[in-house]
Amino acid sequence: MRRRNSPPRQATVRVAQSISFPHVPVVGEAAMGLFEYLVHEENFPEAEIPRLRQESLNVLTGCAARTVQRARKTGLICGYVQSGKTNSMETVSALARDNGYRILILMAGVTTNLVDQSLRRFQHLQRGAGGYDWVMLNNPRQRDRADLEGLVREWRVLRDPARGRTLFVTVMKQANHLEHLTDLFGGLELHGVPAIVFDDEADQASLNTRPLDPNPSTIYLRIKALRAVLPHHTLLQYTATPQAPLLISRIDSLSADFAEVISPGEAYTGGQTFFRARRDDLIREIPQNEIIDDQHLPEEPPPSLREALALFFTGVAVAYIAARPTKNRSMLLHPHHTRLVHDACLNWVQSLQRDWSEILGNERDPDRGELLETFREAHTNLRNTEPTLPAFDAVAEHLLEAIQRAVPRLVNSNDGREVHWENAFAHILVGGEKLGRGYTVKGLTVTYMPRGPGVWNADTIQQRARFFGYHSEYLGLCRVYLHPDVAEVYEAYLNHEEDVRRKITEHRGQPLQNLKRAFILDADLRPTRHNVLARLYLRPLASEWFEQRWPHATAEAIRNNQRLVRELSRLQLTPDERFPRHKYADVPLNDLLDNVLSKFECPDDRDETTMYAVISALRGLAREQPDSTCRVLFMSHGTQRGRQQHPDEHDIDLMQGRSSAGADRYPGDRDFHAVDRATLQIHMLKVGTGSGGSGKLIAENVPALAIRLSNDLRRRLRDFIIQPNT
Repeated sequence: MRRRNSPPRQATVRVAQSISFPHVPVVGEAAMGLFEYLVHEENFPEAEIPRLRQESLNVLTGCAARTVQRARKTGLICGYVQSGKTNSMETVSALARDNGYRILILMAGVTTNLVDQSLRRFQHLQRGAGGYDWVMLNNPRQRDRADLEGLVREWRVLRDPARGRTLFVTVMKQANHLEHLTDLFGGLELHGVPAIVFDDEADQASLNTRPLDPNPSTIYLRIKALRAVLPHHTLLQYTATPQAPLLISRIDSLSADFAEVISPGEAYTGGQTFFRARRDDLIREIPQNEIIDDQHLPEEPPPSLREALALFFTGVAVAYIAARPTKNRSMLLHPHHTRLVHDACLNWVQSLQRDWSEILGNERDPDRGELLETFREAHTNLRNTEPTLPAFDAVAEHLLEAIQRAVPRLVNSNDGREVHWENAFAHILVGGEKLGRGYTVKGLTVTYMPRGPGVWNADTIQQRARFFGYHSEYLGLCRVYLHPDVAEVYEAYLNHEEDVRRKITEHRGQPLQNLKRAFILDADLRPTRHNVLARLYLRPLASEWFEQRWPHATAEAIRNNQRLVRELSRLQLTPDERFPRHKYADVPLNDLLDNVLSKFECPDDRDETTMYAVISALRGLAREQPDSTCRVLFMSHGTQRGRQQHPDEHDIDLMQGRSSAGADRYPGDRDFHAVDRATLQIHMLKVGTGSGGSGKLIAENVPALAIRLSNDLRRRLRDFIIQPNT
């Protein structure tokens, strides 16, 4: 018998798994032409082309094969905020042309600035991927029907998928525009014509905001109608915040069949850059007394805003030293959701521009020395993160020009004007949601965002992170001013984002509807708005034990679990010192997770999703402590223990309590566990409808699990959400 303080025994169990994909697309002339154009004309890093090509091929592989007459699929494509999702859509489009897809539709956004932004970007297809081989239409109407009918005839005649033109339609995600497009396609014979529909920012506007109402929301209905007139199509939902698409009902028409993650290039600076090591040199928390309140607007700009503007102008002045700048620099102010505050912030910026210009332009101004000292402090601040910054005297010579030539601009839903980036090097953008989701702020260096977390929706807060992007070249000039609560949210969001992407990647090649919805999410956060969810998520109970209650729900699950238990029973087991019929072995946690727990079937969803959350918490522990082990304990090894099914709930009480003769006789199942690690108890049950063998036998030799969680694991589970199958 081994002593309690002896080293744990370890064992290994292996179970194989397979992944399959429906078809394998090829890389043709259109894709190769696009890659060449991006590298030589758009300065896309050539070293990043293989990644872009492979990830785009992965996306197209999940789409419905073009060789069938009718098909309908939905894919969820997850990127990062400001990380190049448009490059992915462009490349998938070029590859789609190479592989015989005839119709490509981009639902480009809910505002004109997003649609215009997409139109400019997707012109890369004509410039690099085939020129006249593309027919590009924006928000088409009935006047375009003759052109479309001609294209359909062309496709019927030119059966070779490498020949013929490709239709690319850009449409605003707005009810009237979507209805016009549906009417236009509705009169065409499109059987056997493969199409791909891109839904950019798919978690915005597309989802049904009345999932429990018999009358769905309008945009949702319009998208459903559009899909109905495309007999062969795949809907690709692109987003950096997939929470809502993952948590909608799995029988919803927008619930995805497959998912892919796409990654940014080496120059990307996102949450990992700013918050993984908490870059206090780049991130500033705005003091609570300087948070802007629309009910009590101050007359003067907050000191932190003055500081942010000084940093921005100093960075712009640096760019004027070397040569005439070409790429844009910008500052973003996202202060509040009301236009009243937007107007106040714009007035503050313009007033400071005027005052600082007058002071710096007059060498006799009594305030000039004090203002120059302010900029000297800003220069010192920037030099801490950009050591190659020129001396302050050189920078000071260009401050006046930097201030005067910067263009402040109000950008919100009540203002129809767009940002003309080519008209100025430096821009200061003031606004709200219109500057949030999907909008690319070029050359962003300084962000000032005193806006609080609101209702703490994780996806909404993440979409405001316009300061993510490809800024590594000038990261030392970047500063982010945040509401103190929001700064903490971004740190917590990182763990959630990594967990979601990891689970999608591990699930790749399998139906997404089988992905268990259990994700890490800080207890203070909600994943998304509740009005799109037919069934809300839950927080798992972080109790000491997880106990399986429905292990007998299906015969197939029982057979699978019996096989896994047989594999485990081959381990070298040690009898428990107090109760030798219980036997145990200590197994590497990673091995147990990969080859047993992840394969163990919970045939009832009331067990399954919670157990998946427990497994996820254990995986987090195993990643942080790769050498950790788990105590595997066979309860009453070699025998079955009878369990009565409850007549109403049809569940069982798994754990046997203390003996009526006292704890010395038998202390109860919960008393058997390792003190310093997780414990997995395996019970073999005979399940019936009555006690003492008097009722009907339901199943025998039924494996059932109980898992004891340490205090650390229970804390981890409090930061989880789970959603049973819907």
